[in-house]
Amino acid sequence: MPSDFEAWLPLWGQYLAQNDTKMRWPDRTALFRQLAHQTDNAAAMIVECDGKIVGIAHYQIHHARFAFENAYYVQDIYVIPAFQAQRAGATLMRAIYAAAQQTGAPAVYWKAAEHLYGTNDTAAATSSFLQFRKAA
Repeated sequence: MPSDFEAWLPLWGQYLAQNDTKMRWPDRTALFRQLAHQTDNAAAMIVECDGKIVGIAHYQIHHARFAFENAYYVQDIYVIPAFQAQRAGATLMRAIYAAAQQTGAPAVYWKAAEHLYGTNDTAAATSSFLQFRKAA
């Protein structure tokens, strides 16, 4: 497992930097442990090229109270820029779609920062829903 952590950590760091986010070291290790053991309905997917991890996706399976079905919420997705043109991100999303389908979950959804979202992305259609936030 230490080698998995060592392979995951640089990509997670790049994801955080891309999103101008910081995370304490204990929180990084706790997150990896949660993903590796799939606790709290959290899970991860990776995409490899020539035996090297070039992309990660973290998702959470949650129960929709109004629909009585599970849904997959993709919380984080990151692909090393040199592999984005090879559609590594689409490969990750297809793997998550397949996992959702395998468990009977009818929906996979996520949010994306506008400045990071490609206008020619064909992973899914955008929604007419808005996201509202208020600081606590």
